[in-house]
Order: sequence, then C-alpha cells, then structure tokens
Amino acid sequence: MPVDPSSLYGIPRPRNAASKKDLTSSSTLAFTTQLSSLIAQGGTSASKSESKTSSGRVRSSKSSKSDIFSVHNKGAQKRAAADLEDDDDSSAFARQKHQRAEDIGQVDAATLQRSKRRMEEKVRVYEELKSGAHLAEASSSDEEDMTADDHAARMRRREKNALVDFDRKWAEEERKRLESGERSDEEDQTGDEEGDGDADETGSLVEYEDEFGRSRRGTRAEAARAARLRAEQEDPGARGEPHDRSRPARPSNLIYGEAIQSAAFNPDAPIAAQMSYLAARRDRSATPPAETHYDADAEVRSRGTGFYAFSRDAETRRKEMEELERARKETEKEREERRARKSERDRLKEERKKKIQELRGKKQAEAFLESLGDLGAIKSAQ
Repeated sequence: MPVDPSSLYGIPRPRNAASKKDLTSSSTLAFTTQLSSLIAQGGTSASKSESKTSSGRVRSSKSSKSDIFSVHNKGAQKRAAADLEDDDDSSAFARQKHQRAEDIGQVDAATLQRSKRRMEEKVRVYEELKSGAHLAEASSSDEEDMTADDHAARMRRREKNALVDFDRKWAEEERKRLESGERSDEEDQTGDEEGDGDADETGSLVEYEDEFGRSRRGTRAEAARAARLRAEQEDPGARGEPHDRSRPARPSNLIYGEAIQSAAFNPDAPIAAQMSYLAARRDRSATPPAETHYDADAEVRSRGTGFYAFSRDAETRRKEMEELERARKETEKEREERRARKSERDRLKEERKKKIQELRGKKQAEAFLESLGDLGAIKSAQ
C-alpha cells in the first residue's frame, strides 16, 4: 500500500477527495476564484435548463437543490424601492424653496376665513392659558358650572399637553417687570379702583430699612410698618405699653453698609498685643507663681481607677507620697517572694515527676523480663 507523504499519518487519500479542490484555502485569491467559478457554473446551468424543451410532462428534479446565490431574500426588492422613495422625498425636502403669492396662486375667501378663524381660536386659547382662569375649582353643581368645569378641564388638558410653561413665563415676566420698575395690568386695575392715595402707597417701590437693620425694597405701606416697628424697639414706652422682656434688645454693634475687616489684613496684631503685655509686666518684681499644678478638687477624678486625693499642703502631700512609695516597695517584695516560692514549687513538681517516670520504667522493664522468662519455660516444657 503506497504511503502518501502529504498526509498527516501517511494514510492515502481517496480519489474523489484528491480530485476536489481545497475549499478551505487560506488565500483570499483562491477563495475569490472559487466563488466566481461557482457563480459562472450556476448561470450556465440555469441557461441550459431554460433552453431545453421537452414534449412530455415536466418533472421536478429530486437531486436539484436551491443555491444560495440563486435564492434572494424575500421582500428585499420592495424595501430597496421604499428606500429610494425616501431618498427622493428627503432630497425634495432639501430642495424646498419659499415661493411667493404669484407662484402659488390666489387663495379663495373661504380658506382665508377658515385660517383666520383658527388663528383667532388659537389666540383665545393662548390668552386663557396665560391668565390661568381654568385652574380655579368650581364650587356649585348646576348646569352652567358643569359646562364651565368641562371647559376648564379641557383647558387644563391643553395646558398639560402644551409646549409652553405658562407659570415659568409669568414668573419671568414678573421678575423683568420688578427689575424695570413697571407696574402690571392687574396692579394698574386695582390702583384705579382704590384711588390715587392707595396707588401712591402700594404702586411705587421704595427702599427702606427693616427692624433688623437690613435694606429692603417694597411699597410705602411696608416701609411705614417697618419704621413703626423700629420705633417700638428703640423706645418701647413711646406708645405707653410695657416692654416685653421676652423680646431681645436690639444689638448696638451692628455693621451698616460696606465694612472692611482690617484685622484680616494685619496678621501681626496678636504679636503686637503679646509684646505690649510683656512690656507692661517688665517692671514688676519676679515673684514665683502659685502652686496650682495639682488640685484634686479642680476636676472630677473620683471615678477614675486608682484615684488618690492628695492634700494641697506640700508637707502633707510629701508624707502621703512617701507612704505610697513604701507600700509599693512592700508590695514588690511580697510579689518577688511569691514568685520565688512558686518557682521552687514547680521545680519540686518536676523532680517528683521524673522520679515517678523512672520507677514506672523500671516496673515495666521487670514485667517484660518476667514475661520473657515465662515464655522460655513454656518452650522448654514443650
């Protein structure tokens, strides 16, 4: 049997396998060539099958199988056509241009009136949403109120789905109005109803100082109220009323307006104060400081472990410390004696243990020898 040198284990390859081409080639060129040959074979076989004609019944070939290159994905052509249409629409949208009335043509009156009516409706809805009247809750249950409630509910739904935040818009307009110093329409209406005197009090904004010394901006009525409170704090008996002791007095060292902390820019101030203090004490006689290094009553130490309250008298305290030192030496002496007695007792225990082990070993040896003698006597008897 011939041996194939190209095989891994020397086994000869079959003829049909040797005749076939290697489809798993690592070369990209070989793969491309094989793919093109398969496509060409599929095309020629399809053309030959179409050219053949038979007079009999057409029979389906059982051996023919669907080729991956001849079967197309279902719906691929429709999707491609839809993509082309989308591209055309996008390009048309990109090419959109604004045209004039002459290019578009005249609009009929009905369409213009309908557009105008819709714009007026949008304006009315916007004004209602901006005013916020639909947010009020109905209190009665008659037919008119129910109709108003339905309308308010529709307006609330429109506000919920709207793209404009009317609350934030109103707040921004109010802030801009306050910054510019203008009056709103509601304030103008209330000012016209109440009169010129009330308009002067509530309409114009003035700056005033409240009872805490802070600069505020408000109406004239608020400024008068703050001035009255300040007068009551400064002179409680001005109105003949007793002073309320629960209310704190106004501090006298308040800082008004802009102030600069000069001490923050003078870091040598503490050093200068210490030097002046030392200079003031320089001419005094050198007297020893009082013995205040120990005071048992100055701190709560009675709950500590091993606390001993020494006397504040130096002589008494010295005797107490000597007594403690003597007691400490006696304690250490007794401790050493106890340690020596314990070590001696341990040594005696070890000696006794050794003696017991020796006696036990001797007894075991004697018993072993006796057992050997009995064994020899038995053998001799046998």
